[in-house]
Amino acid sequence: MASSNRVSWEKDIRDSIRTNFGAGWRVNGENSGKTKILYVYQEGLGKANKRTSVTLPIQWKSQNKLNIENAINFLKPLVINENLPLGEAARRWKAQFVDDDIKTPNKAWKDFLIVPPKHFYPQKKYDVVFKEYEEKLKASKVDQYMATKKGISSNTEKKYFTRIQIFLEVMNKRPAPNTGTELIKLCVEKLADITPDQKKRYIDTWCEILNYGIKRHSMNDKRWQPPEDEIRKELKGKAKKTKKQSLTPYVEEIDLFRLLDDLESRDNEMFLATGLISIFGLRLAELAALKVVDGKLYVGHVKNNINTSDIERESRRAFAMDLIQKPKLGEKLINLYDSGLVKLPATIRTQINLVEKKNRYGDVGRAFVDKLEKNPIWKEIRKNNSDITAYSLRHRFAHQCHKGSTIPISIKDAAEAMGHTVDVHMKAYGAYTTELSVQRAFESHSKNRIEA
Repeated sequence: MASSNRVSWEKDIRDSIRTNFGAGWRVNGENSGKTKILYVYQEGLGKANKRTSVTLPIQWKSQNKLNIENAINFLKPLVINENLPLGEAARRWKAQFVDDDIKTPNKAWKDFLIVPPKHFYPQKKYDVVFKEYEEKLKASKVDQYMATKKGISSNTEKKYFTRIQIFLEVMNKRPAPNTGTELIKLCVEKLADITPDQKKRYIDTWCEILNYGIKRHSMNDKRWQPPEDEIRKELKGKAKKTKKQSLTPYVEEIDLFRLLDDLESRDNEMFLATGLISIFGLRLAELAALKVVDGKLYVGHVKNNINTSDIERESRRAFAMDLIQKPKLGEKLINLYDSGLVKLPATIRTQINLVEKKNRYGDVGRAFVDKLEKNPIWKEIRKNNSDITAYSLRHRFAHQCHKGSTIPISIKDAAEAMGHTVDVHMKAYGAYTTELSVQRAFESHSKNRIEA
């Protein structure tokens, strides 16, 4: 009789699955007593149709009929609509259940968030913690999330490490956070007194980690969904500066003239590096990707992006925006660089030689900044305007494109010369101006009025 009942409920569940989920979905009981889900791809090939299966930790019993159907209801849209392998869909299904107590930390986060601890611990504790990290490496584990950040500078890498450390510390505290929103709120509480924009970078990284865990490692999407935009804004706080005030200012022409004049008299190598960046509007790291062809300067691609890193990009032509006081400066810099008579500073050359090994360009820019900050004229410029940075040299180029002539260069052409999109140009470079700049624009306009 028991055998008859078993045959009856197995027939019932198979009929139910065929009716409710369509052709291709089947179930069986395994010798282990667990449930096997099978899916046959409907490709019109008859018996040659591809089939796949997965075993779920659901006991093959009549009382589990609803649980089995609910599992297939979860799996089907992932396999059919999102084209995920059945095994991956099953992992996501399993991730919905984290022990019996939802407060139990999900240890799987540590499987793909493994961070070298050397930047965060005092020397006394460092040796112990680093030994633990080395043990993880011996187990052939890598920080898979950080692997998606290919090409970032060592300085940016440290910032990501800090954010991940806070994430893991909060994720594994007692009591553990129950949701992604609660996690982010607890992480924000650990931040020191920083600006809203800086806080936003932390929050964005933590939310990115949550999404990465859900999409790539089958973490519970219901439990770990990042907070919605409105909550993120509240956690970030209100900025004390307007967007305009937050933009990086440009170096004034008179200040650049003084800086280059000083460098040329005391440090030819830094004169070359600073001149190339400011006169040609280069990114700092682009000092590592320059070449001269027929007396023209070309710049290679240094912006590594995980989605486009395999795309071979053409070098862009760099154009000089000379100082009025030095009308042939761009030509002079190209000749100096091409001749090799004056080289870039040794610290910068060292980082250029390490680019391939490190697989990043950012440290080239860091070496330039370290050298520039020692110059007395640069210190004086920054004393007068603390918002000035080394990137203000590049911003100077953008400003002169639009304001340094009665015939301004178009936004499209300026963006092309600087190697970014029109949108980036408008957001970061084209939007900055000053009262004096606007005054001059109106004065120039008034001198050339026509009836309209």
